[in-house]
Amino acid sequence: MCDAVSLGEVMLRLDPGDERVSATRHFRGWEGGEYNVDRGLRRCFGMETAIVTALSDNPVGCLVEDLMLQGDVSQKYVRCGAV
Repeated sequence: MCDAVSLGEVMLRLDPGDERVSATRHFRGWEGGEYNVDRGLRRCFGMETAIVTALSDNPVGCLVEDLMLQGDVSQKYVRCGAV
């Protein structure tokens, strides 16, 4: 049983750092969206959290999955290869 569950996509935010988006050739990837609430509740309050979403079966989906694993948010409601 989870204390909190989020619904929706896990966005991948591309961060250009200190450079302008129009001039940079390097970005760092960060996860975002509703998922951030679950990650924050897990980290700050130790709550059991999960997200209901779908990930594509490609390198970007694998990257998002890895970021979610690092956040210790349950993936029991994540559907892979659905997009």
